[in-house]
Amino acid sequence: MNIQIITSSYPAFPGDPGGTAGLFVESFAQELVHQGHRVVVQPVQRKSSYEPQGGVIVEPIPWQGGDQVLAAMSLSNPGNWRTFYRFFKDGRRNTQAIHQKYAIDRTLCMWVVPCGMFGYWIHKKFNAPYDVWALGSDIWKIRRVPIIGPRMITQIIGRAQGIFADGVQLCADVKAITGRNCQFLASTRKLPEPNDVPTLKPEGKKHFLFVGRFHPNKGPDLLLEAVKLIKSEVRERIHVHMYGLGDMEDRLRHMIRELNLQDCVTLNGPIQAQDLANVLKAVDYLVIPSRIESIPVIFSDALQMGVPVVSMPVGDLTKMINLHQCGVVADEASAQALSVSLEAISGRDSEQFQMAIKKAYQTFSIEQSISEWLKS
Repeated sequence: MNIQIITSSYPAFPGDPGGTAGLFVESFAQELVHQGHRVVVQPVQRKSSYEPQGGVIVEPIPWQGGDQVLAAMSLSNPGNWRTFYRFFKDGRRNTQAIHQKYAIDRTLCMWVVPCGMFGYWIHKKFNAPYDVWALGSDIWKIRRVPIIGPRMITQIIGRAQGIFADGVQLCADVKAITGRNCQFLASTRKLPEPNDVPTLKPEGKKHFLFVGRFHPNKGPDLLLEAVKLIKSEVRERIHVHMYGLGDMEDRLRHMIRELNLQDCVTLNGPIQAQDLANVLKAVDYLVIPSRIESIPVIFSDALQMGVPVVSMPVGDLTKMINLHQCGVVADEASAQALSVSLEAISGRDSEQFQMAIKKAYQTFSIEQSISEWLKS
């Protein structure tokens, strides 16, 4: 089958840590190639060229914004509207041309906006089917745009053949907006095999891991506040390793100094896939302190590597963790509640969760997501 994936998330180079959504799309495309399909991915063009891997064909969509991230550009800034207009005008022509060039059998738009617009236009021109896959940020941001936001979502999803989302609640949100049924598919990826499991410092402690954007939604500040609230005798026995990038980095470094957490928290930059696989094999627990969340890719990364999860009770994480017994969930989305959960789990052996984690990962493997999509 000839498959066209239109996306605003794709790594610029192997292991690009700029966004887990893009790494998921890459893994999804590569696994489709592995299964014998010809896959053409159309990401948003960058200043530098993409480095396609795993037999995937990359045909970028023209973009006048350089290396600016489309989703981060404000709709309220009139100066951005010319860039948006050119993107949709040139992208419409480009995605239709690629659809013809490769005799595409099936088009998958990752995500509803903006990529679903190109699928919609392909359908209008060629009467060809297209599927859309929604992300939480995708739907939650666009639906707040007065008048045109909900209308755009409804128009794109209304003509789509298959409708998917990476969260159970998100599926319900999509149906509430559009009236269309939406199928849950996990956004996951295949991490490389660990090749150099590090000995984490300081030795002899329980090691916790945070991986995500340094953004308020992801709650890295709540994690630091929670660590400070842990009883001192317990805090001396743990260490938190934080990896990411974002506008909050300077604030987080200031918090670590102000809260005197230098001995139990290490703040790092972004982490590539191979290093992440290695670190996941070395830590005891993953922490997801988000204020708002669906089911982040790092959750399935942890399950893949056998790591239990400590999470805030947000999005679908409460249901997933409690259902599969693959970790613990705080009583509420607060630093105080998270500190209680961190204290409690630090006294447990992470090996107790291993059988449950292996069973849970069956739902979150990339092979499972592709199988469900192909048969839909």
